[in-house]
Formats: sequence, C-alpha cells, structure tokens
Amino acid sequence: MRLGIDASNIGGGGGITHLKEILKALTVTINQFGITELIVFSSQKILNELTDDKIIKKTTFPEFNQGLIQRVKFQLLSYDKEIKKRCDILFSLTGDYIGKFQPVVGMSRNMLLYERNIWHEIKKPKEILRFWLNFKKQQRCFKNASGIIFLSDYARQYSNNVLAINSKQQKIIHHGLSPQFNGDVQLQKEITSYSFNKPFNFLYVSTVHVYKNQWHIVRAISNLRKKGYPVTLTLVGGVIFKPAGELLRKTIEELDPENQFIKNKGHIPYTQISEQYRKASGIIFASNCENMPNILMESMASGVPIVCSNKQPMPEFLKDNGFYFNPKDVVSIENAIITFLSKPKEREVMAQNNLKEIKNYSWDKTAKETFGFLSEVYLNHK
Repeated sequence: MRLGIDASNIGGGGGITHLKEILKALTVTINQFGITELIVFSSQKILNELTDDKIIKKTTFPEFNQGLIQRVKFQLLSYDKEIKKRCDILFSLTGDYIGKFQPVVGMSRNMLLYERNIWHEIKKPKEILRFWLNFKKQQRCFKNASGIIFLSDYARQYSNNVLAINSKQQKIIHHGLSPQFNGDVQLQKEITSYSFNKPFNFLYVSTVHVYKNQWHIVRAISNLRKKGYPVTLTLVGGVIFKPAGELLRKTIEELDPENQFIKNKGHIPYTQISEQYRKASGIIFASNCENMPNILMESMASGVPIVCSNKQPMPEFLKDNGFYFNPKDVVSIENAIITFLSKPKEREVMAQNNLKEIKNYSWDKTAKETFGFLSEVYLNHK
C-alpha cells in the first residue's frame, strides 16, 4: 500500500505536532500495516520540520509554497494527477481535500466549522467567510471520503447530524499527549491556608478568541477577591483574534489596572508551558468550542485540579473529575470556583483520577489506530 498524507493546508500548531508524532511512531512499526511507501505532501516549511527518514518521502510543489489562491487552484486542477502517480490511498490530515481521488480518509479537527453560534459572536464577515469556505471544503472531502476519523464522540455525533455521512466508515481516534506535561498531585489545602500575600493561583492556558472567554474568568476572579477569597489568575496564550484580545485587555485594565492579581503572560513557547502548570495551584479551562481539548488533556496530566467549562466535549474527557461551570456566565464560574476551593479532599481525588485516566492517551496508540484504520479502509475499498 502506497500511503499519501495530504498536509498541504497545515500551517503549524496542533496539526504539525500530530503529524510529527504519528510519523515518529510509524517508523518503528510500518511493516505491521502493509505500507510499502509513505509520501507526505506539504509546503517546504512544514516538511523541514519532519524528521528525515528513508521510509518517508517528502513531496512539495511550487504552489504549496505560494499564496492561498495558487494553492487552491493547484489542488483543484493538478493535485489529483500527482497523487495518482504516487499513491493507493490518501489521508487528508485536515479533512479538506477537494479533489476526486479515491480512496480518501478525512479527519475532523475543527468544530468552529460547525458551531454557527460562535460565528454570530465573531461579527467579522471576512472571518466568517473563511469558516464557511473551510466548512464547504470539509463537506466535499467527507462526501467523497471512504473513511472519516474523529477526535471525539461529540464531534462525530455533531458532524453526522449536519452532514449525510452515516454510511461512511468512521472511527474515533484520540490524539496522544507529550510526557513533558506529566506531573504529580500535590497535597490540597483548605483555602484558609492561603492569604492575599500568598494566594491560591489559578492558571488558564489558551489562545485568545471569542470562544475562550478569558474576560469572564478575569471578572469572576475579581469578584471573588472582593468577597474575600485570596485568589489570583495567570493567563498564558497569544491573541489569535484581535477583537477578543482587545476585550481581554480592557477587562484587565478595568478590574486590575496595576496587575496585582491578573498576570497575562501572552504567548509562551510550547516547550515551556509545562513549567507554568507546575507553578499553578489550580487550573481553569473555559473554552466553549473544542473538538478534542488538548490543553485540558495537558491539564489532567499535570496533576493540578481543574475547574472546567461544562460545554461538550470537555465532560467527555474530564468526566466526573472536575468542577464545572457555564463559560458564558460569570456567576456560574464564581460558584464553581467557590465549590472547588471549599473541597480540598475532593479536588485531590479528582486530580489523582485524572492521572490514571490520562494513561489511556499516547501517540503510539494514536499512530497504531490511525494507520490500522487507513489499512482497513484501503482493503475494504479494494
């Protein structure tokens, strides 16, 4: 089986991490899946990040290194011919392959393409148009696909309700987790053990967008301090949507102009984020749109107890091992944090349970399930 991986639309972030990790695991067990050749199609920038290996053929085209229009034109008019020369099956890593080559396996990665209520919050026609075009590309990809990979049951159910894809071969395959985030559960203390000089520090790691809700967390922390709770908040993550970044800035400026209890660190390199988890007393995760919440998984691995958004798929992964709130409701956030602070023994048990649960997630497992599924789809297609 000559397997092609279409990574032509990957820009970085979680997509490149996923690709690098499953390829690293595959090189050890490639014969197990009947793969005789593996070709990765992408820009030169992405290919340069992949480890050199004689098993992997890195392939690019001039259009993959140019602008969006040139890339899409090539994908529509010329890409199929190049795939047919080299491949027996294609894995669309971003689930947006728009050609006619078959068999194809697509992957669902981005729930922003489906959850239109967030489009209404964005209020930027250009941004909404981008989501709509990407949705149409995924719709076309999944319609032509022989198989589809989902990262969560929530994404699978949502996509099946929106698209007529129930007849397709489908499989839920979770992402793995880097061992750098593994931590130990610390003894959990009563809130009376803390003071405004030595506060209980919450950490929220996430990029800044309308569905991440950092400003609601800032307001909840401010309100709790006024009620006498010695809590602070550290924010880690760069701004990926300017209006959301501006709203966060204004909220911090209004409630904590001297930065006494809100520390906004902005973007921190991925390799340094685990250090922030180790410094935290508690973790907050307040997103209301995820496919598989990688940051929540990292939080679970850290051994630090969690207060979390009640929006799916967060409960699918965190289960009963967190204190939940409505991420759009400041009072709900406050109440969840108060309950969290009042139950040190319960949060310690939850953190211990999370360490057990997170052992089910590894990149080796992800790779084996992914390439096993691709092989299965290929044999069924034949």
